[in-house]
Amino acid sequence: MPMPRFAVIASVAVAVCAACTAQPVAPDAVPARASFDAALIAKGAQLATIGNCQACHTAEDGRSFAGGRALESPYGTFYTSNITPDPDTGIGRWSEQAFARALREGLDREGNHLYPAFPYEYYTRLTDEDIHALYAYIATREPVRAQNRPHELRAPFNSRALVGAWKALYFERGAFRPDPARDAQWNRGAYLVNGLGHCSACHSPRNSLGAEKKDQLFSGGVAEGWHGPALNARSPAPMPWTADELFKYLRTGLDDVHSIAAGPMEPVVRNLARAPEEDVRAMAAYLAALAGPPSAERRKRADAALAQAPA
Repeated sequence: MPMPRFAVIASVAVAVCAACTAQPVAPDAVPARASFDAALIAKGAQLATIGNCQACHTAEDGRSFAGGRALESPYGTFYTSNITPDPDTGIGRWSEQAFARALREGLDREGNHLYPAFPYEYYTRLTDEDIHALYAYIATREPVRAQNRPHELRAPFNSRALVGAWKALYFERGAFRPDPARDAQWNRGAYLVNGLGHCSACHSPRNSLGAEKKDQLFSGGVAEGWHGPALNARSPAPMPWTADELFKYLRTGLDDVHSIAAGPMEPVVRNLARAPEEDVRAMAAYLAALAGPPSAERRKRADAALAQAPA
């Protein structure tokens, strides 16, 4: 049936309002390194490894966090931004308020919409404490003067204002809410996998506008031309994953009865090797629970495959 006229008008109004830029946050020099506690900076460094921040914001043979890495997509090429505390080309004039708004709402300091190639749809779940630690870490990196390279996107995707309409349709703001029916390790893993780790970004299918198909989360996706296999019960792995095997893979990139990390997963593993062990174990426990126990038939096929492996 045709959409009622009122609904059409309301939908257009929502999209137009969402496309408007927000108010800028006043420029403010990032605090001096001495103003941040060393333990807070160290915590931010650990969180940044889980978020894969350095890998995404560092070009090949480029300076750390100075941006310029090309991210290929069906809409063209995105180039990551300079997030060093350089005042002219980086985020050296971003207050913690501006930094938090970018993570939680996908808006830059001037109030412009950020493309969701920057995974704010996942970072919106971060706690105030973790954002504070991340800011302390990023604000104390070496400033690098490096102009951001413009994205090379096809029309109409090169219109940043249209990102506001995309947000109105798909962006769900909100903090992570623990599941009281689950234990602390599962909840920690859920927080990291669905937030800072943004694992479903590569391991979920997307629609024609690049939004996750929420009813098919972790059912497999594509990232930078690589297939991200399903991590839920649809996993195609001949051998079902256990939490211990997932931990080993996430930590080292290799598990004896599974595979070797490659493509976009390789830098993820390199970073997780430096993350706190208990956090990586929590992520593994959550992912193992996501897949659920294998059926008797799948277990039987796995045992048969393992028996044939030496041959």
